[in-house]
Amino acid sequence: MLYDNIMVPYDGSPSARAALEEAAKFAREDPGMVLHIVQIIDVEARMAKILDSKPSTAGQLSSARLKQLHEQAVEEADAALHRQIDTILSSLLNKVVIEFLEEASPGAQIVAYAEGNGCDLIVMGSRGLGALRGMLGSVSNYVLREADIPVMVVKVAD
Repeated sequence: MLYDNIMVPYDGSPSARAALEEAAKFAREDPGMVLHIVQIIDVEARMAKILDSKPSTAGQLSSARLKQLHEQAVEEADAALHRQIDTILSSLLNKVVIEFLEEASPGAQIVAYAEGNGCDLIVMGSRGLGALRGMLGSVSNYVLREADIPVMVVKVAD
């Protein structure tokens, strides 16, 4: 076993999908490896979207309603994620852990999750957002600098 726990930060972008496909290759070679898929979501924005589609008649929301909206936002994110990744994961025999983290500082959250969960490789996509950061996006650039474990950055060919 080269790696025991591989983490894939997944944001739905083509490069994140390519990173997940690359991590799945490692997983197929070692059914004992655990694949951690982590999606950082903006729960507040999702809750606002739900409220816009179902306006509340009350000026302020109760804590019970806020909790319900939070749970609904996470459930919707989970369903959307599974629509995107289930075909990639369907042939794997590996244990797959899916986690949702509320958006704060994505780069720091990725590094902290990897450290806290014993991950020994991070496979992530890069959006390639321009010359200011070279060929990497700001989050992948941060993770490369700060992670104490290997990081594989997968970029989709143009």
